[in-house]
Amino acid sequence: MLIFKNIIPFSLEQTFDCGQCFRWDVQEDGSYIGFVGKHIAKINYINGDIVIDSNCEDELFWKSYLDIDRDYLQIINDLSADDIMKNAISYGEGIRLLKQDPWETVVSFIISQNNNIPRIKKIIGLLCENFGDKVTFNGETYYSFPTPEQIYNKDLSVIRAGFRDKYILSAASMVVEGIIDFNLVYNMDYDTALEYLKQIKGVGNKVADCVILFAFQKFESFPKDVWIKRTMSQLYNVAEEEIEIFAKQKFKGNCGFAQQYLFYSARQDI
Repeated sequence: MLIFKNIIPFSLEQTFDCGQCFRWDVQEDGSYIGFVGKHIAKINYINGDIVIDSNCEDELFWKSYLDIDRDYLQIINDLSADDIMKNAISYGEGIRLLKQDPWETVVSFIISQNNNIPRIKKIIGLLCENFGDKVTFNGETYYSFPTPEQIYNKDLSVIRAGFRDKYILSAASMVVEGIIDFNLVYNMDYDTALEYLKQIKGVGNKVADCVILFAFQKFESFPKDVWIKRTMSQLYNVAEEEIEIFAKQKFKGNCGFAQQYLFYSARQDI
């Protein structure tokens, strides 16, 4: 059991249900169970403490994944100088940007295109059940996210992802064959990383931006989906083609955090 004490601000619901990840599920007691690579965990948030029961007890791993050491109060303070952002943050100030696995993030956001979150989670669940490794945790059976090798040249029709199958398979092939090496992306600047990831079929600007932000923590990334385009137009009167420049000037190094607060707040009226 791992305990990270006095982690404020933090919210399990806002962090795991804000659209940045798809493998965490809420339990009856308010805790969440989910996978990070081959590691499964049950995470609770009790009186300001994060409590983790997992098959991985590597403190540094979970500290990195949950972005424990970052000063979110400072980020919130910096962004709150803008009244629009201050209001957006009030809906989701407990969000933490998770440091996710690049491969899983690429596949997840390929699946996310023209999809809603429940269906994204269902497709990913079928992918894991059919091609991932079986893991027993607290007497229950779960399945890890499959590696590129585990789905290389496989028939993915069982996951019911439609046209996305060919993109997932293409991504697996590019990784297995060494055309894409995610380790290289960590040291790339934003623009180079964006073009590098767009080599993968089915990965355009939006998916690449999500991967750059959620897997590689390049916080100048500002993913632009339908929600963000609408929100930036309504709140800041910014045209779609001007969003990226506006965000970098307005939010500077906190673009990725601003994007998540705006995205989360925009979806609260659904």
